[in-house]
Amino acid sequence: MQYIRSIKRVIPKVPTGKTILYMHGYGGFNWQAKRQLKVLREAGYSIIALDFTYVLRAHNPQELIDLMDEVDTFMQNEKLIDKELLIVGISLGGLVGYNMLRRHKELTKLLVITGGNISLLPSKKSLKKKWKITREQLADRWHEINMYTPAGRLKDKHIIMMLPVRDKVINPNEVLAELDIQKQYNNIKLLMTKGGHYRTVITSTIIKPRIILKLLKELN
Repeated sequence: MQYIRSIKRVIPKVPTGKTILYMHGYGGFNWQAKRQLKVLREAGYSIIALDFTYVLRAHNPQELIDLMDEVDTFMQNEKLIDKELLIVGISLGGLVGYNMLRRHKELTKLLVITGGNISLLPSKKSLKKKWKITREQLADRWHEINMYTPAGRLKDKHIIMMLPVRDKVINPNEVLAELDIQKQYNNIKLLMTKGGHYRTVITSTIIKPRIILKLLKELN
């Protein structure tokens, strides 16, 4: 595999029959989530955790599209396309989760730990010198994989999203506006958090790893 860096399988001692596909954000490693994976294991969840290579480091928009295809193929090979599957995505992993829900009507349950319009992340300077593309061109290339793809294509899903009140990485107000549109078609719940993007990730996965249990029960 080119973009899936490693796969960690966690088997509970007393399984509940529930399976989680757990996907990290950009630069995240499976070992960083060991506390949360332990909490999930003790709660009886079977887990398949994926972390990814630095897929955007080469500043090639196609890599992100290829990542989505690779995860899709992996899920089909693992027979994970099932209505009972719970998807947990951290940042970039949340974007991947959105894509899997969009591609497969059987998938309906997603917990996103912060995310937004990915085409807004590169700075103007970076776009010009490294990406060598305009923001409009980048948004067009990523139109089919961005969470801002027309909401009508993503129907009857149950999504919970943790979103910081203020942040420098993403614009929460833009995300709120987008989710207001998506709420017309899906059951979407927002959990607003203090601190920014990175603090939300660290707090919810490392400092307070049990937060996830209540949210997953709401998805079931």
